[in-house]
Amino acid sequence: MKLDKKLLIEKGYLTFNLKDLDENLFNEFKKALTKKYLRSKIDILRADFVVTKENIDEFSEIADKYEVQIDERIEDASHPKGALKIMNKYHAKIPILKEIQKDISKVDTSSSTKYNHDGQTWMYGMYPRTSIEKINLIESLYVQTVIELYNEDIINHKEFKTTTDINNQNPYIGAGTDISLYVKDNYISNHADGIDGNRLCVVLMYLNDDWESGYGGEIVVKEELTIPPLFGNVVILDFTENNIEHEVKKVINENFERFAIIKFFYK
Repeated sequence: MKLDKKLLIEKGYLTFNLKDLDENLFNEFKKALTKKYLRSKIDILRADFVVTKENIDEFSEIADKYEVQIDERIEDASHPKGALKIMNKYHAKIPILKEIQKDISKVDTSSSTKYNHDGQTWMYGMYPRTSIEKINLIESLYVQTVIELYNEDIINHKEFKTTTDINNQNPYIGAGTDISLYVKDNYISNHADGIDGNRLCVVLMYLNDDWESGYGGEIVVKEELTIPPLFGNVVILDFTENNIEHEVKKVINENFERFAIIKFFYK
């Protein structure tokens, strides 16, 4: 299978399964990135909402209740009734993050519901930067996708070095990769990531072999394509000539944990 840059630019996205691109690499990912291992890397809950000023303190109180660190960012949402946009990151292990999420869902945001265009919650952690085996995996994926597609667009080639090229020192092509986790009620609302002249693309690959229809967690691109979160499904969104709207459907199944790796690339 050869990736089609022309099609990517024309549509703004490419989607395929890694098994069709490199079956050996697909099998190596399945072997190395077990669900147990992936869960061990998750340590942040990201929660973005538009709320009124009367609700704002409740989110900090939740962090105090569980005695966890919170990175709190508040912006004027430019809406009536004093609405504010909060972008909070709670740091803890998965069981605590799930409890925090339950409490967040109880915050009454009804007075700002019609302004809540930026709501989203999900969990994530850093892809390993010390395991050479796992670094080699992610680099192989990026070399066969991003470098293959965007080699002529890359300006700062230092950012696209492999660990072997630079003696295991950063920066390298896999640095900045996240492992994301979506559990029940996690989602990202429909949005576009905006125009950035230095950005090339974003690459996402799902890591689940237990998804079934009705579980939720699919990514929807341009309201015309829905990609299920099945192991090896890759989505690439182009930013060099596109600004594609996309969303992640809310996870519905109580027991489903939707894992993926994701990274934004810059020239």
